[in-house]
Amino acid sequence: MSRATLSLTVTGLLFSQLVLSQPKSAFITEEDMLGELPSVSSVARMVQPLNQVPASVTIIDQQLIKASGAMTWVDVFRLVPGFESYYINGNRYGIGYHGFGREFPNHLEIMVDGRPIYDPVFANTEWGSLGISLEDIDHIEIVRGSNAPAFGSNAFLGAVNIITRKPVQERGWQVGVTAGDQQTRETTVRYSGNADKLDYRVSFNYQHNDGFPPVSSGDNRGPMKDGREMLALNLRAMYTPNITDTFDLQAGYTHNNSGWGDADSPAEYADVQFKNQYQSLKWNRDLINGDGLQIHLYHNRIEGENYINQGLVSNLLSEELGFTITPEQVPGFFQMIDPTLDIEDQHYIVGFQGIDSERYDVELEHRLHLTPNLRATWGAGLRYDNISGKTVFGHGGDESLTSRRLFGHMEWEASSRWTMNTGLMIENNVLVDTIASGRIAANYHFNPLHTLRIGYAIGRRSPSLGEARELNVDVLADQILVQAIRKSAESVEEERLKSLELGYLAQLPTQGLTFDVRLFRESVKDGIDTYQAPADLGIPSLGLDETISVRDNNSRWVTRGAELQLRYQPTEHTLINAHYSYRDVDSFYISRYEPYFQIKDHDERAPRHTAGMLLFQRFAAGWSSGINIYHMTAADWRDGNPVEQFVRVDAHLGYDFAVGSSTGNLSLIGQNLGGDYMEHAQNNVFETRLFLRLVLNF
Repeated sequence: MSRATLSLTVTGLLFSQLVLSQPKSAFITEEDMLGELPSVSSVARMVQPLNQVPASVTIIDQQLIKASGAMTWVDVFRLVPGFESYYINGNRYGIGYHGFGREFPNHLEIMVDGRPIYDPVFANTEWGSLGISLEDIDHIEIVRGSNAPAFGSNAFLGAVNIITRKPVQERGWQVGVTAGDQQTRETTVRYSGNADKLDYRVSFNYQHNDGFPPVSSGDNRGPMKDGREMLALNLRAMYTPNITDTFDLQAGYTHNNSGWGDADSPAEYADVQFKNQYQSLKWNRDLINGDGLQIHLYHNRIEGENYINQGLVSNLLSEELGFTITPEQVPGFFQMIDPTLDIEDQHYIVGFQGIDSERYDVELEHRLHLTPNLRATWGAGLRYDNISGKTVFGHGGDESLTSRRLFGHMEWEASSRWTMNTGLMIENNVLVDTIASGRIAANYHFNPLHTLRIGYAIGRRSPSLGEARELNVDVLADQILVQAIRKSAESVEEERLKSLELGYLAQLPTQGLTFDVRLFRESVKDGIDTYQAPADLGIPSLGLDETISVRDNNSRWVTRGAELQLRYQPTEHTLINAHYSYRDVDSFYISRYEPYFQIKDHDERAPRHTAGMLLFQRFAAGWSSGINIYHMTAADWRDGNPVEQFVRVDAHLGYDFAVGSSTGNLSLIGQNLGGDYMEHAQNNVFETRLFLRLVLNF
């Protein structure tokens, strides 16, 4: 019997035995369960119970993360219906909502404690440079559906707010160590303390692994070289000088070194280094009658380096032509292409080389109660983005963008049966001038436990600075085009969304059950995609038929489907979490205008069905056990390969212990306890993986 089969069998037997033998005294009483129902603040910028929010929401708390045995962000978001969560390579993650498997998903706003971490260069989130560990999380609020009316362009199809634990929630030291397959070594160290009115936490995170295993078949055998070495330092300090004011300071630095490349060509992988820093300051003041005021300032900076030396031009030409080109012959060779060229033999450097991206943002938010049944949130913000990088814009200078925004939301409890929500976001920048996103929703409460919701949203998404002005080409000696990769059209406009949804929410606290259904139709026009065109850049080209990908508003799609999620916790020891998603896409995009017109579609770019079920049981003497099953049907990923459907089974066995005043947990985690499957690309083979994790609190 293999170790994977043995681990799954033992976990299953323990789980089954525990459920059958659970004493009645372990059940939570009705008094215990009738506490405050979960509330969220990331939908309409005000704290609302789930049955009053204008959109579908998933909450992932620390209990659910631990119960799932999650090791990475990919594992976490596979607990959410409608999400595509995949490994682009061993340590690069693609996480999106209702996307098509792109290398850089770009329709989902990701925030950490309300601080957006959307990168204006790649127009998505660099998860490897996030810096926080899964143990830092208190809970995650995930808005499934356009939240552009609340957070603007980047929340075009959804929004995620990762809320970390406050320093006051813990005291003392926590040390965590993980080791396992793929040469995985992880260490987290946290210390939380206080000094009078100041609570603070300092944390250190280290991660290392070797990525996906080497390719053992086909024409591209050899190591993937997509491993990772990451070091992160974070500080959070909360100062409360009086009962009305709170200052929340956060700062961090991350150094992430990992392998980037195309999984179809493992030999071409190269190291990429990212240095990420951030500073964030929030001032919250509680006003009379439950009103509140918040000012949030933050700064993000990402520096990336990816220099790949392909060797001397003379050697590359000799290899390509099949006969020797000496260094002295290099100038004459290029002059045969164009007499004006003056190129000596030199090293040919490719990659995105040096990129520096900075963002400064300030926002004012005012929460107020207008009447006992009517409350609102309004605010304004100013953002400045600056990017430098020769391979981003085709020149060594900077490009910058200043954006302004104004937003407002209202919640009206019209009666005991009806709750109405409206929201509006107005944004302005030189790329799109002025755009507006809006939402209206009505929640009908059959009773306090059952709610029916209907909502309609109009979303507008401004392209990022990188999307609007990119010119990514490899030019030798600033004189001749060697490879054309991608450029932006002269005028990339905003993307447009119309979304209609019908939702049902049941919250049965005495049974420990929450059940949510979402039916939706999303129509996107002027979607940003790429088409192929001749690479006419006004300079000589080494290739006679060189083409370039041009980014423009050349796609549209309609997505219809249904999502279900269920959380069932009948006792304090038992947890069942399940979800299912169905999606049907009708789409097209123009892939070429000349020399002939060509249209393609995204209809099969994402799985039609995804589903998951987590079973967790805690039992006597500190032991616990969990099984997490995830299923995805076949998909032909946009920036990957066609992959077959798979069922993945993860399991873990945990033991909580105490030594004096210290506590700890020891966990054995098994991932993919079955046959191998392909992750996003055919060379990304996910095998069975085993890990041992130890956490100590003292």
